[in-house]
Amino acid sequence: MTPAFVFIVALKPKSAASDWQRVEDNLRRTIRSARASDPAASVLVACHDEPELGDVADGVIALPVPFPEPSSPADGGRDKAAKRRHAAAWLRETMRDDDAVYVMFLDADDLVHRDLAAHVRSTRAGSYVVQSGYIADLERRVLRHRRSDFHKTCGSSFVCRFARGELPASWDDLSAPFSEFGSSPDQRGHPEYDRVATELGRPPAAVPFPAVTYVVNHAESLWSAKGRGRRPVGAVQDLVPPHRARRILRDEFATPDLAGALSGYHSFGGAVLGAATAQTRARLAARPKAVRS
Repeated sequence: MTPAFVFIVALKPKSAASDWQRVEDNLRRTIRSARASDPAASVLVACHDEPELGDVADGVIALPVPFPEPSSPADGGRDKAAKRRHAAAWLRETMRDDDAVYVMFLDADDLVHRDLAAHVRSTRAGSYVVQSGYIADLERRVLRHRRSDFHKTCGSSFVCRFARGELPASWDDLSAPFSEFGSSPDQRGHPEYDRVATELGRPPAAVPFPAVTYVVNHAESLWSAKGRGRRPVGAVQDLVPPHRARRILRDEFATPDLAGALSGYHSFGGAVLGAATAQTRARLAARPKAVRS
């Protein structure tokens, strides 16, 4: 029997949001993309404040957490890991002893490819890593294709099979194998999930297509909340032309609203120029400086 597929989403508290409506909009978009990948999958949202889900509420289970809100953006990673454990503990209570489940750790603003769940169900590896994916830059309104090491930059890049006994008994249970997939600084974060899975005896298979869109450069991202500025645009050759970018987001990630928000060719040209300039500066900075005699 093929294990069930579950998406676990850790939602930040309303007190940490500058625009709670935007947080809810992003979450609904994320859930729509997950639903397009697997209409039968469960979506568990661990939260301090229950979001308004509107037309995507069916099949989504909001799980209020029993612990305090993070005291600062620096604690966002710890909060995310604890919320995932809380959702996994709830999931454990719903499973039989011999059950297993595929869990995808999904951030509340990222997008899932329509074919991801079907690929997992058909190939049935112990775990999966998304090494290639897209990055949707909402400030520059462009889409970038990251062809390798996508899982090093995006937290929504890992799927793992767990038996019931491998899930935590509570949100603060750190002894379960599930709990080894944590967040820095206390635990190994998502860039190391492939190593954690290998140590658990289920080395990840690479998903053979760009399976996730990482949504960046918007006010409600954890990266922005930590004051890190905006994400760089990346290499010129990785920028996806507007007509193709719109088709990808609309058809492959079930997000026509985001597809419509991308720039046209005039603005896209500006992004290309900016990326080329950044690349040139980086190359010049990397050159060894001449030594004066």
